[in-house]
Amino acid sequence: MKKILTLLAVSAVTLTIGACTNRGSNLPPPGEYKNTTRSTNAYGTETVQTRETEVYYDQYGNKRARVESETSRDPEGLFNKTTTKKTTTYVE
Repeated sequence: MKKILTLLAVSAVTLTIGACTNRGSNLPPPGEYKNTTRSTNAYGTETVQTRETEVYYDQYGNKRARVESETSRDPEGLFNKTTTKKTTTYVE
């Protein structure tokens, strides 16, 4: 019984300490970033992915990133190109 209580106490302390530690930032330094990739598969479909990222601090000191991504797929043939746009905001 004492072993179980000891184990529970150690687990609680470990979880509490783990929750209080400051983790590093997953977002890059503030600024603007742009990335474009192009690829063509075996069937001749060309895919172009463009990602524009703006990292900044808001008025409360939170680090934010606004990511605009655009994916264009153009299979072989005429008039069948599709484009998808998406905007996502991350807060740290």
